[in-house]
Amino acid sequence: MYEIDLQSIRFSNGKRYRFPAEIAETLDFEESIIVRLASDHLGTSQNIYGLDWRGNLLWKMPSPRSFEARSPYVGLFRKGSFVEALNWDGHILTLHPRHGTILAEDFYSGGTGSRRRVSSVRHWL
Repeated sequence: MYEIDLQSIRFSNGKRYRFPAEIAETLDFEESIIVRLASDHLGTSQNIYGLDWRGNLLWKMPSPRSFEARSPYVGLFRKGSFVEALNWDGHILTLHPRHGTILAEDFYSGGTGSRRRVSSVRHWL
């Protein structure tokens, strides 16, 4: 078990891990907890961390191989026993939750078999 307090997680053993920004979301796996930090005040795309259940840092978001990630990650999703991380630009990475290794890199298209949506018309005031 753990408790989230804005920028830190406190574990049942009393250990606390403090992050450089507010915690936006977590995903629990058998051997790890994946943490995504809020991207509002970060100047980096490395806003995802993997911790073990004792409060030890396992890994920090690695740099992707097939694209230059300057945009922060805005969503975490469970994909079977793996985690998917979606960045602001629409790139999606599949990560191993225990080791943080990148297993796949792709571009999010909005789901299987569907076409990418066209953005709405913007009206200027």
